[in-house]
Amino acid sequence: MYNNHNQSQSPLSNASHSQTVGVRGPVLVQDTVLHETLEDFVFSTTLPRRIHTKGYGAFGYFYTTHSMKQYTKAGFLQTPNKQVPVAVRFSLASSNKGTPDTLRNVRGFSTRFYTEEGIFDLLCNHLPVFFVRDAIRVPDIISHLSPSPVNNLPDPERLWSMFAEYPESTNMLIWFFSDLGTVKSLRHIKGYSVSTYVWRNAQGVRNYVKYHWFPMAGVQYIDQQEAQRLACEDPDIAGRDLYDSIAKGNAVEYEMRVQLMNPEDAKLLPFDPLDDTKVWDEAVYPLLPVGRMVLNCNPENYADQVDKLAFNPANLLPGLEFSDDKVLQGRTFIYSDAQRHRLGPDYRNIPVNKQLNWSPASMVSSGNGRYVAGEIMRAEIPNPDDFTQASQRYESFSATEKKNLANNIASGLVDAQPNTQRTVLRHLERVSPALADMVRNQMLLYSGTVRK
Repeated sequence: MYNNHNQSQSPLSNASHSQTVGVRGPVLVQDTVLHETLEDFVFSTTLPRRIHTKGYGAFGYFYTTHSMKQYTKAGFLQTPNKQVPVAVRFSLASSNKGTPDTLRNVRGFSTRFYTEEGIFDLLCNHLPVFFVRDAIRVPDIISHLSPSPVNNLPDPERLWSMFAEYPESTNMLIWFFSDLGTVKSLRHIKGYSVSTYVWRNAQGVRNYVKYHWFPMAGVQYIDQQEAQRLACEDPDIAGRDLYDSIAKGNAVEYEMRVQLMNPEDAKLLPFDPLDDTKVWDEAVYPLLPVGRMVLNCNPENYADQVDKLAFNPANLLPGLEFSDDKVLQGRTFIYSDAQRHRLGPDYRNIPVNKQLNWSPASMVSSGNGRYVAGEIMRAEIPNPDDFTQASQRYESFSATEKKNLANNIASGLVDAQPNTQRTVLRHLERVSPALADMVRNQMLLYSGTVRK
């Protein structure tokens, strides 16, 4: 038996104590084991995303059910039953790590396809429209959606002044403050590309395309009251539900469908089809089935497999391109810079982001063969029409949905400044005078005063 003074220590016990002068210290600067241990800890956490901070991941595969050869030369969409691995990250757009899953928010639904031709990243949201139609406005939108810079608390005036300042966001307001804005389960949400992409076939024919995901388990949303209750009882309910379902062997499945449009149709429509605040009429541009996605595997290491996923809408394939959509084009510039800042310049060699033999030449440049000419300018798109689709969406709601929408808007708008309230109510008048009246009446119940 070893005595206490001459006992040989195991590597584990040796690394469990700092080097000190005697038993009590002080700790020595020369203790490189201590330095390395603490430095590893300090640098072990990946920088958070600027937006879509809170998220969950799952893995599985996508298989084509209908050949899309007529519309695109992308290899994995040519033959039915062609299967490719996928990684998916669901997220909350305006969030931090502690944001409740059921908070009124935009859910991100990003999918990475690992194909033989390379990586294809499809970035979707759970609502089909966006707040603005130009990427240059996005930083201001994120600022409006962020907490107060004074006290880091939610500020209703910051949010509602955005809807007042940007009439184009009115369509998003109707979608966002409906019950679709509150979600309990990620297994029951749709996904929309929002932005318009391009499919190009082997003959060089181009079509505009919007992507849609449909949950095979059916669409489900919750009202604001249930969302608030669940935020207290289980703030991570959506992530837990996703993980537990897959862990129990219940795969989570979605169907991909697309809408296709001849670019020449843009001359005939009353709005710009590349406007991210608009949807396309499904009766005119029907949803075509493409394939199924099956998520059947949970992450084994969240930090390496999900947190380090570096999505980029510029990760395209031959036959899959981006359009002149101003929001999409702006996003293709900035995502890679954001990933370099967050994960380092070598982020493409992280296993979950790895594409064999990748080089900048692997990137797909969109629009080859097009002739584009014109005066360089900064201008609004033709036919902006900020209110027609918002009105159509509102009129499609049931009486209960209309009531819930008015209550959801009023409960927040009541805390905004009077000038902001008046402007938002004017926008709502353009959507529906009845909606504006319901919102005013609900605000009266909340505050005891009515903003004229």
